[in-house]
Amino acid sequence: MKFSVKVLFAAFAVSQTSAFQTPQNFGSRGFATRLAVTTLENWQLLDNGSVVGSVRGHPTLNDGDIITTSPLANPAQAAVAATVSTMTGSEYMLGTPMQVRRASPPTESGTVDRSTIIKGAGIASLIAGGFALGLGVGGGFGGSPQMTVPEAKIASSFKGALDNDALLKVISGVLSNYGYGAKNTLVATSLCCDEVNRPLEKALASAYDEPFVMGGLAGFPFGGVTSFGAMAHHIPDGGSCLVVFGPHVGVDEYGTVGTVNRRGRAKGGACCGSAAAALGKIRKGAMVPAGETPTTLPATDSLDAQQAYVDAQLAPYGPRLLNADDRNVELPFALYEAQKAMMDSIVAKGASALEGDGNIALLGGIQINTPEGISDYFLPLSFELRDKEGKVVKDLMEEIKA
Repeated sequence: MKFSVKVLFAAFAVSQTSAFQTPQNFGSRGFATRLAVTTLENWQLLDNGSVVGSVRGHPTLNDGDIITTSPLANPAQAAVAATVSTMTGSEYMLGTPMQVRRASPPTESGTVDRSTIIKGAGIASLIAGGFALGLGVGGGFGGSPQMTVPEAKIASSFKGALDNDALLKVISGVLSNYGYGAKNTLVATSLCCDEVNRPLEKALASAYDEPFVMGGLAGFPFGGVTSFGAMAHHIPDGGSCLVVFGPHVGVDEYGTVGTVNRRGRAKGGACCGSAAAALGKIRKGAMVPAGETPTTLPATDSLDAQQAYVDAQLAPYGPRLLNADDRNVELPFALYEAQKAMMDSIVAKGASALEGDGNIALLGGIQINTPEGISDYFLPLSFELRDKEGKVVKDLMEEIKA
């Protein structure tokens, strides 16, 4: 079905309520109460159990605004004319499903296809939020560079994030002042084993050669003290190491945090899947009054030991996550804190394995995965230079900001 280009521009007249946040009403005990049934048109079910679509009859959003729901309590019920419930208690009526395809450019006749209209509505919602945040979206506001929908969402939710090229330029520039170079530096990474995280490792390898890998599910340094000690013995003579660690989160083509468009797959998928699984267990096992910590988590088979560890490490953050404005945004920050504590302990015990006068540069943050054609980003949250005793000799965060 074809639409006039004029309709596309009309789609930009969306209200200034962000379409990326589903309004929730909370009862006296902190649970989401029933939301008046809203219809979702042009919807699709994501791999993480959420539904993305345009709303009709929503109590606070305009018809046509794009939202992504919380995961459904029973994704198998998603069908035309079905009423579905999310894990937070909201209900939606599902209308016509969307046929997924990428946006097409305007034709010579000046028309665009339906997927372009949907993307236009999403961009409009981001622009509305961008004005309040001082962001420039679309190239014509305040002279700022043009942003895609995912980039605008990253700018608002993960302020200070750098694309991979900019990150490498900043890292290499700062570390060169402390004797780091291509020939005398060994990079160690503790990033999630998900294939979407390899571009950052490839970028690091382009500057410092192949990395030593310490990480597993969700980015936790499962290699522990033993792997750190082994890495330390692999550093070139007279050189130093750079350790890069942190969890990851996806932002899909609609600007939805917590999903990503993977290569060859029409539907978006949970990102990080391990983190989403751990959060799902908190939601199911911690349906307790807000502010209380779950006492137990579901048992995990010994064949899935890393996931059991991720579940256990995230459990103390349950109240914080359950009360967050956007749990998918808060999730990687909680994981980072847990991983930072673990990495600090590993470095404290393993630093003595360094030889000579080498240093440890420890960069921690959040990886942000994006759709094809858009660079991944990294949000630095800590950057320290440590000696062979593991002591911080220089906080490098100010040098990044400079």
